[in-house]
Parts: sequence; C-alpha cells; structure tokens
Amino acid sequence: MCFKRQVFLLLIFFTAIGIKVSAQTWVVPDDQKAVVAPFKFTPEMQKQGEQLYLKNCQSCHGLPGKDNWIKQLIPPPGDLAMDKAQKQTDGEIFYRITAGKAPMPEFRNIIPEDDRWGVIAYLRTFNPKYVQPAPAAKAAFTGRIVSLAMQYNEQMKKIVVTAHEKLKDRDNVPAGGVEVMLTVKRYFGNMQVGDAKTTNGQGEAFFEFPSDLPGNSSGNVDVTARVNDPKNLMQSTPVTTTLAIGTPTDKPGLTETRAWWSTRAQAPIWILLTYTLSVIVVWGFIIYILYSMLRIRKLSKG
Repeated sequence: MCFKRQVFLLLIFFTAIGIKVSAQTWVVPDDQKAVVAPFKFTPEMQKQGEQLYLKNCQSCHGLPGKDNWIKQLIPPPGDLAMDKAQKQTDGEIFYRITAGKAPMPEFRNIIPEDDRWGVIAYLRTFNPKYVQPAPAAKAAFTGRIVSLAMQYNEQMKKIVVTAHEKLKDRDNVPAGGVEVMLTVKRYFGNMQVGDAKTTNGQGEAFFEFPSDLPGNSSGNVDVTARVNDPKNLMQSTPVTTTLAIGTPTDKPGLTETRAWWSTRAQAPIWILLTYTLSVIVVWGFIIYILYSMLRIRKLSKG
C-alpha cells in the first residue's frame, strides 16, 4: 500500500510539473515575430499606450519596472519592463496581446490594432537600448468588409444580429458565414453571453439572452456584437445597443457604496480613520524626534 501511494504521489507531482511547463510554453509563429509597426512611435502614442496599459494590463502585469505583478498566476505574467519581455520583437509582443492565452485574454476584439501598437510604444520607453525597426507600409485590405446591426425580437425572445458586407459592385449584401459573439457590459469589463454564432444565408445570427441577467433599475443592458475573426480576414466595427431585456436591479453601483474596490471618496469609514490616525501618529513621532534632538542639542551646549 505504501509503494502504491508513493507511485500515486509521484504521478500527481509529474503531472503538475507537465501542466506547468505546458502552460508556460507559448510559441509565436516565425512570420509573426517579424511583424513591425506600420508607423513611427510618437510621444503622444506612448501616452495613449500608457493609459491603455493601466486600464487593461496593470491588474496582472503590475506597473512596469516595479516587479509587482501577480505571482500566483500560471504562467507568470511577469514585469513587461524586464529583459525577458524586452528581448522579444515588437511582432512577438503584438501577437501575444492580440491572440492571448489563458489566463491572459485576447485583445483583438477589445483594443483596436493601432492602440495595441500604442501599448508596445509605451512599454519600449522602459528599454533605453530599444531602436524601433523601420515602419512597414500597411498592405491594402483584401478581406471581407462587414457591418453589423442588432435588435431584440419580441416574438422570438431572441437577439438578432444582422451582418452585411461591401462588395465591389454593391453594398449591403447579406453576409453569411460570419462568426459573431455577444458581450454585455459588467462592472469590471465585458462578459460574453453564450457561444459565438455563425450567420446564415440571410446574414442573421440568433442569440438567446439569459432572463436572469441583471440590468439597471429599468432593466436596460448594454449589449455589444462583434465579429469573431482570429485570422483577421474581415474588417468590422463592433456595434453596441442598449436593450431592455435584463432583470431590473436597484442595487447601487460598486463605486457608489463604501467598499474596498470603490473610489477614494467612497472608501470605508474605518479605512479613512485608520489612515488618518496613522498619518497623525507618524507625524507625531517625527515631531517628537525633532523636539528631542533640539533638547539634546541645548543640553549639550549648556
């Protein structure tokens, strides 16, 4: 029994090691490594990239150069100002931001392409040895140009997303075979609703909406439809519509109540009191030390 138990524990150990190694393996295709930005990085772009980084990346990667990233995640996100990240090509970083890999989300449908390059422009400010490769001219887009529309069908009790595409000889042609996904706005980002659907021959995709999903006090929910296009074969813009299909909820927003995650003005009273008392104690201690030093100085002169 003891031998069997040891074998079982060894299997668990090596399985865990295998899972960890697999999670840390993230191979970027060679053709993507060679990709360069289509424009020169500018100070304005770096500032915009900083705001996007703080909004979308800081929660896991921490502040660049501070080594305060989340240590519990596997694979470890790491500090993007350090050598391990800075030794990657611009194309590698762009691919990772675009494609994502759990637990990192893919940002292809969240952050526009030019803004993703802006994040890289910001990260490169932490590398004094970085020299940007010559920008590559953008090739003319040859894929499908798709536009989306969305409405709620009361009779069917479903959200209907309609896709049309622009062809050489005419516009507004129903676009079949387009994979569409729905997301709803939540406190900490967008949440996907159900599975992605593919439009039929009439360019329509139908989504059932959860009847118990909370909305605002009137039951309104902000719903966004976007094309799911991992290979970038389509050009499209997400469409957002406010629909009265959620469960009316009178609960105050997370930033409207006193809580840890709220704004400074809505911080819990005990935190404000503790902070204020700590400041008073620290300054009182400093003043006491200065006073004691002055007394010692006077006594030494006397």
